[in-house]
Amino acid sequence: MTSATREALIIADASPLIGLAKIDRLGLLPALASQVLIPHAVWREVVTAGGLRPEVARIEQALSSAVVQVEASNVVGLWERVDLGEAEAIALARVNPGCLLLIDDGAGRTLAGEFGVRVIGTAGLLLRARKLGHLTSLAAELGALQQHGLYLRPALIDQLLAAAGESRASQAGT
Repeated sequence: MTSATREALIIADASPLIGLAKIDRLGLLPALASQVLIPHAVWREVVTAGGLRPEVARIEQALSSAVVQVEASNVVGLWERVDLGEAEAIALARVNPGCLLLIDDGAGRTLAGEFGVRVIGTAGLLLRARKLGHLTSLAAELGALQQHGLYLRPALIDQLLAAAGESRASQAGT
C-alpha cells in the first residue's frame, strides 16, 4: 500500500468502481487524486453492459468525463492474462508512470506489479481516505462493502483496521 497522500493520477478498474458506487463513495476518487481515468473497456464493462443496477447510474454521473481510449498496441499480450478491462487499465498505467492503479483482481494486481505499476485495492483506498480524514470509520465502510458482496479476508480486515487505529468491535455495528 502507498502512503496517505493525494495522488496526481488514479486509474480505476471495474470492481473498485462498482464497490465504491454501491457504498456511495465514488466521491473519494477526486478527493484522493487530482485526476481519475477510466479505460474505455472498463467503462463498457461497468456502465454500458451494467444494465439498470443503481450503481451504474452513480458511476455514469460521477465519472463520465474520466473515460479515455487506450492505444490498442499497448494492450497486446496483456488481455491474454487478464480480462480486457484490466488489460486496458494496466496498459494505461504503464504509459502514466507514477500513477496509482485501483484494482482488486489478484491476477491483474500481479501483472501490474510485474511492470512496476503501483496498485491499491478498494479496501486500501478506503484506508487511505480514512487516514486523510475523508471517512470517520473504516470499519463501517468495510462492513458496507461486505454487505454488498465484496469478500475481504478476515486477516486483511484486521490489518486494515489496525492501520486505521480501529478494531473489529467498531465494525460490529455495521
